Amino acid sequence: MNMSVIIEQSAISAAPATTGSIEHAVLAGRECLERAGIAPGDIDVLVNVGVYRDGNVVEPANSALIQLGLDMHLDYEAGSGRSTFSFDLRNGACGVLNAVHAATALLANGTAGRILIVSSDAHPGGIAHEPNDFRYATAGAAWLLSKGVDRESGFGPLRISPARGRSAGADPGIAGYLDLKAMGSAGQRTITVDVADDYDTVIVATAAATLRDYLAEQPEIVTGSATLVTNNPVPEFASGLAEEFGFAAGYQAMTGDRDAGSSGLAIAYHQLQEQGALSPGAELVFLTAGSGPMAGCVSYRVEGAV
Repeated sequence: MNMSVIIEQSAISAAPATTGSIEHAVLAGRECLERAGIAPGDIDVLVNVGVYRDGNVVEPANSALIQLGLDMHLDYEAGSGRSTFSFDLRNGACGVLNAVHAATALLANGTAGRILIVSSDAHPGGIAHEPNDFRYATAGAAWLLSKGVDRESGFGPLRISPARGRSAGADPGIAGYLDLKAMGSAGQRTITVDVADDYDTVIVATAAATLRDYLAEQPEIVTGSATLVTNNPVPEFASGLAEEFGFAAGYQAMTGDRDAGSSGLAIAYHQLQEQGALSPGAELVFLTAGSGPMAGCVSYRVEGAV
């Protein structure tokens, strides 16, 4: 690839927990564009990777509703030849890396100049129906991706492992589903999330195996000077893996005692950025793991001279 793809800007939603998933994604996307000084009409592709949605709405695609909220090319303008294509891409916490993979291809072949990735999760019944054991934080985040100015910056090769083979019929780790027969008329504001008893152990082992394979494929990565950035499926996820693999530091999304869900990796990166911890030339390895169980990782070099 004769170009690099960088995170031009990032943002998270600062809305209260009572805000729904669509609004969280809209607010994060809007903040991201404002930080970059980019108008909504300058975005060629919008990808939504959120999982848990307001009212369990599947159609229309939530990306279309988020595009509506951002006032992003809502109508065809005769003669402009410009529009925004939007779509949903759901793969739990790993969805953001699937979106990076797709965005890299679209930027490389010239289909798009700028791509906005948004994520958000909220209980489908809203805060009034959110049970205390719903494991996900109500949150939203956004990444604005574009071409870098040098080939040394941005994302490196990306690896997303296939779901690890557990025994047939076994719990994939976390299974979120809507039992239409059981829920009846309450289905729109109900979701069931089953968590396997051994989830913590399995997700750490899955992440470690994927990271080990990735580092073996990318020997140029010097873990001793790089930071491992992760989502937060379990406590001490990043620090434990960073210590095991000899990274200089580990950082995971901080969303209290709840999993950041589809926004985990984007939130972690943004929080590090806000802390001033990402100097030009800084080397990162992004790692995210979720239900399947599966994990993905990719190296990243912050744009700018060292």
